[in-house]
Amino acid sequence: MWKKLTDSKTFYIVLSLVVAFVLWLYVGSEVNPDTTGTVSGIRLTVNGLERLEERGLMLSGGADQTVTLFLQGKRDALSRLNKSNITVTVDVSGITEPGTVKLDYRVSYPLTALGEVITERDRRPDQVELTVSRWTEKQVEVRLAFDGSVAEEYQLGQFSLAPQSITIRGREEVIGLISHAQVTISAEGMTETYSQETPFELICFNGEPLSAALAAEVETEEKTILTTLPVVKLKEVPLTVELIAGGGATGEDAVVDIEPKTIMVSGAPDDLEGLKEIKLDPVELYNIYRTNTLTRAINLAPELTNVSGLNEAEVTVTIQGLATRDIEASNIEIINVPDGYTADKVTLTSTIQIRGSQEAVDAVLPSQLRIVADLKDVNVVLGSQTVPVKVYLDGSSDVGVMGNSNIVISIAQAE
Repeated sequence: MWKKLTDSKTFYIVLSLVVAFVLWLYVGSEVNPDTTGTVSGIRLTVNGLERLEERGLMLSGGADQTVTLFLQGKRDALSRLNKSNITVTVDVSGITEPGTVKLDYRVSYPLTALGEVITERDRRPDQVELTVSRWTEKQVEVRLAFDGSVAEEYQLGQFSLAPQSITIRGREEVIGLISHAQVTISAEGMTETYSQETPFELICFNGEPLSAALAAEVETEEKTILTTLPVVKLKEVPLTVELIAGGGATGEDAVVDIEPKTIMVSGAPDDLEGLKEIKLDPVELYNIYRTNTLTRAINLAPELTNVSGLNEAEVTVTIQGLATRDIEASNIEIINVPDGYTADKVTLTSTIQIRGSQEAVDAVLPSQLRIVADLKDVNVVLGSQTVPVKVYLDGSSDVGVMGNSNIVISIAQAE
């Protein structure tokens, strides 16, 4: 019977299956045995951060920690696992108050491990510890710290920063430390304007910079500040005044003193190059009797700056070497009377002061003086009114009439 069984084809088929099964068991247990393994450095993934933000909270600590897993399974399955394809997830959406919390986390294995029996023998840590802080923001001023100098004959102008303030956001404990943002410029012997996008640092209320670690937590929209430090050239420029001859006097007859004599001006080198003097408004000598002190505005071109800060100058003019004389003049004439009106003199004589050399003044006759009231540009009214006059001195070029004169006239309607 045994012989008949061994001669059967079915016998060998069954025998082959048994041998194959035994070999499979052997390979499974010897070639791919059960083993243990450790996967470390698995980074934590945090879910639910948007819910924290809705509550004005933020994750301020613990998000960068890693997890270590101690695993057991088939060697082939464990060999396909590493810190990059294992996911460790923690959900923070349930946190409602700031503080330190410990939470469970969930481990997810890659698709390549599906169908494999993988057992966690241990995990470190068994829970993750997270720190949650209050999220806040505030606006702080941007300030400039200039550590340097300008070259001789140059001046540092008024700096500008854009923007002048920035909004900082972050952990309440950190934001509360910050007083202002600071831009620091270090330069020696500057001769040109500085204008660049410049990084800034955050300064605490104690005057010290915020540490790099804490500064990394703070969010700002701006990364740089447009910083402009105008550097201009200085120049001392004299003040001058033009004297307009009149009243028998010329510039040769006058002594002028200006206070201040010079002022300090700043501007671009090209703008200062041709600036030799600053002219004040002219002085008309017919209005200067002996010594007069007049105030004159100091005006500069828009591109220049008056560094001295003086906006006015005192101009003292003294007339020397000339004689004066008062003459009663009665040769009065009214011209350009408006149509429909008549004009009569109320003032019949007027005292006119003349000036020149003693000899020339003594030679003038009253008949040489003509007083003319021109009504062309005068707003006449019925009745008596005072009008300005112009005095002419005929027959003498060495003597001049001083000051301004007026007369009284009477206006009536023409019949």
